[in-house]
Amino acid sequence: MRRVAWILAPLLLVGCAAEESEPLHTAVTTVPAPDPFAELAEAVAGIEEDTNTEVGVALYDGSAMTEAGSLDWLPAWSTMKIPIARAAAEHCGYGKEYVSELTEAAIEWSDNDAARALWDCMGSDKEAAEKVGAEIAKSGSHVRVNGAFGTTRWSFAGQARYAYYLSQQDQDDPVFADMHHIAEDQAYGLGQLEGVPFKGGWSDYEKDGSWHTRQLGWFGGFGVAVGARSADGSYDDTMDALDQVARLLKTSVPETG
Repeated sequence: MRRVAWILAPLLLVGCAAEESEPLHTAVTTVPAPDPFAELAEAVAGIEEDTNTEVGVALYDGSAMTEAGSLDWLPAWSTMKIPIARAAAEHCGYGKEYVSELTEAAIEWSDNDAARALWDCMGSDKEAAEKVGAEIAKSGSHVRVNGAFGTTRWSFAGQARYAYYLSQQDQDDPVFADMHHIAEDQAYGLGQLEGVPFKGGWSDYEKDGSWHTRQLGWFGGFGVAVGARSADGSYDDTMDALDQVARLLKTSVPETG
């Protein structure tokens, strides 16, 4: 994450004899480049205070993980539909055209019945969970997927790692194409950033009455996972939080070639 700039100091010649008999040495000074995420934690804390939410942010560039916010994880909710769709494309016994239709509905509109159909076509809950877990594990992130797949515990760091893995795959993948056409009413947060493929998930949490909203996506060479929790059960507050996080990341993530 930190870049190093190399600065060559001027050569100093000490007498002709030294010049003839001793090798010249180049003094090298390393200067750390500015860290684009140096103020991320403070900025995210400000968003939490402003929106009365808890927030989690993780970015992974293939070598370093950056995290900020009060949250380390949330249930996956509908973000799990991405690895489900990719696993189904490999293992589902339905016809290719039907799988494509289900995938489009599951991702673009977040249709739960379509996602369940993709899940069921991979076998029993145990078999489907193993296949989806294996898909996520391709990224080096390991998740124990539940039969009630939306409730699966998925850390932001693990999801950012998976998102980075997806960013390195063939971008002509139909799943990724669908991620560029998310329904307008779901296109907040990362959906406010032009050209960014993403998928969101959201739900109330019956155990404590809170509301959760989270998203995964990638841009600028980073896999990104973000989420917000409203203890008051406010969907609007979590959307506001993710909108602010997206604007923050837009200005923080370094421009790439």
